[in-house]
Amino acid sequence: MPDAKPMTKNEVLTKLREEIAAQRRAAEAEPDPGRRAQMLRDADTREDLAEAEAEAIAEEIAESAQQAAISVRVTTSLSEALKARASAEHIPLSTYVRRVLTQAVEHADAPVLTLSQVEDIARRVYRESA
Repeated sequence: MPDAKPMTKNEVLTKLREEIAAQRRAAEAEPDPGRRAQMLRDADTREDLAEAEAEAIAEEIAESAQQAAISVRVTTSLSEALKARASAEHIPLSTYVRRVLTQAVEHADAPVLTLSQVEDIARRVYRESA
């Protein structure tokens, strides 16, 4: 089966506008005038942001199409250290690991840490986060 082509911005925008239209229909059917007004305001806001939202979603879809999942086993201490650092930066673990791997590949000539050094860092991070 050939690879599916990622959705374009216009295709995403069409889907968003369909969702917004359904949101407006639901608002019109709402018996509570206050709730109806809020639902319509929400739909208006979504419509105002639809272009930017469609562009962001299309970019995310395109990025996802260019990514591959890998699985790697690491020590528990390394896993906890990675999770702690990702949490400290308020980003998902996968984003943090992707960043670390990208930096490692792009800067392959940079000194590499030994397993012992990584474990020491992980212990230090664990102690500091406790």
